[in-house]
Amino acid sequence: RLLSGDSADEATEPVRMDLPVDAYVPGDYVPYEAAKIEIHRRVAGAREVAQLIMLREELSDRFGPIPEPLDNLIRLQDARIKLGRAGAATVDFAGGRLAVAPIELDSRGAKALRERIPEAMYESGRETVRVRLPEEASERFRAVVAAAEAILEMATEPEAL
Repeated sequence: RLLSGDSADEATEPVRMDLPVDAYVPGDYVPYEAAKIEIHRRVAGAREVAQLIMLREELSDRFGPIPEPLDNLIRLQDARIKLGRAGAATVDFAGGRLAVAPIELDSRGAKALRERIPEAMYESGRETVRVRLPEEASERFRAVVAAAEAILEMATEPEAL
């Protein structure tokens, strides 16, 4: 990989996440089965946030405003990409909490994360970020997306703090 000139960022795999959220391509938005399959393939195959931005623009130009389930699908992949970039290998949901590991944060990064997401807690010995999530499904999904954004920022830009 290094010989091909790819950066380490490009090499990261999105992290697997199973969330109870409606995330699919609605049949009334894209009526052609082959096109729906292609959209799913492009979302799942995205390794860069820029690919998702371009896909979102292309879809809205071609089919109109993006419906919530498709927006959720794209945002879920966005969160998966960001958590992978932050170094996470596992993402678990248990007891109303999100657990992301391993994430390396120094004390300033952990403090900045807590300031940005008060529900977040960093366990340095386990290199784990835990975030208490809201009970309501759509709020929980938004909280996961916000946590992914903040974790990536704190894990990759500590000098910006």
